[in-house]
Amino acid sequence: MRAALSLATLALLVRSSYGISWSLIFDNGNTWTQQKYIITVPPPPPPSVTTGPWYFWCGLQPQGGGVIQPVLGWKTSENTQVNQDPPFPEVWAINLWSLPWDYSSSNPTLQESAGIWVDQGARVASTIQWENGEWYQQSDVLSGAAAGQTVEMTTPASYFLSDGAGDDNTPMVVCESELDGDQVDQWDFTVTFTDVYIKAQTSDGVQTLCETATDHSDGSGYISFSGFQMVDDVTCYWSSITLTPPAQAGN
Repeated sequence: MRAALSLATLALLVRSSYGISWSLIFDNGNTWTQQKYIITVPPPPPPSVTTGPWYFWCGLQPQGGGVIQPVLGWKTSENTQVNQDPPFPEVWAINLWSLPWDYSSSNPTLQESAGIWVDQGARVASTIQWENGEWYQQSDVLSGAAAGQTVEMTTPASYFLSDGAGDDNTPMVVCESELDGDQVDQWDFTVTFTDVYIKAQTSDGVQTLCETATDHSDGSGYISFSGFQMVDDVTCYWSSITLTPPAQAGN
């Protein structure tokens, strides 16, 4: 953990980057308490791209700001990977993040786990879970050359800017392609999340909100959804959610 904000962290905080962003936001007092999915590691950016970082993620956002997020990143600043010198190119890494913090207290300014280098085509399962007054995150590499590697992290609710990021205060789920640097228009690959589950505290408004998830573009990318169903009255499921660059939108 670093005492000061890295450039990568600042990029996440400022939210000025390029890419498709999708969210589901409760406005009725309900809240999300769990998210699970598998991400398939994409190809690397084109060789001509030298500026970044680029991030792809789904996470939960508390009422008072911040985010709880497993992040697949390229050209990130982390250098504490658990599998140093892997037998494949060091292109993509998975890390767990929680930020920003309650700066009025003695809490740290950010929290991030060690990372895992992952190779193209690898499948990584990630979980965010509210339990026992804190947030728990875990990422497990299911396939590829780093299969079996895992990272986990817990975050006290008190670390967040508002009164707490508890099970009454996390109304937003977000999925994004978050691209920084001078060459973001060269993004040319899809990123797919499969077996996506999000669970709410109560059933109030869950199905109605999840049914609003439809294929769309925001000009900076395209997002598509497949296989939606309600697992139970508090849990939404999609067989896949795919982020696509603008040049491939609708293909």
